Amino acid sequence: MRHPIAAILFAALVLAACSRDETPPPAPKLFAEQRDALDRAKDVGTTQLEAADQQRRAMEQQAQ
Repeated sequence: MRHPIAAILFAALVLAACSRDETPPPAPKLFAEQRDALDRAKDVGTTQLEAADQQRRAMEQQAQ
């Protein structure tokens, strides 16, 4: 190459011209329904553990 600086400047100009100034649209939420169902199931599991803990404490208090 006779003009490496010119080639570098040309490449930079092409890359700058191809870049978008606007922000890209948000990515679609994949498997959103499945994630929501899993989150609800985790909440139910936590609720069940809390209920079991309360029941255990109540049984211990009755035993005393």
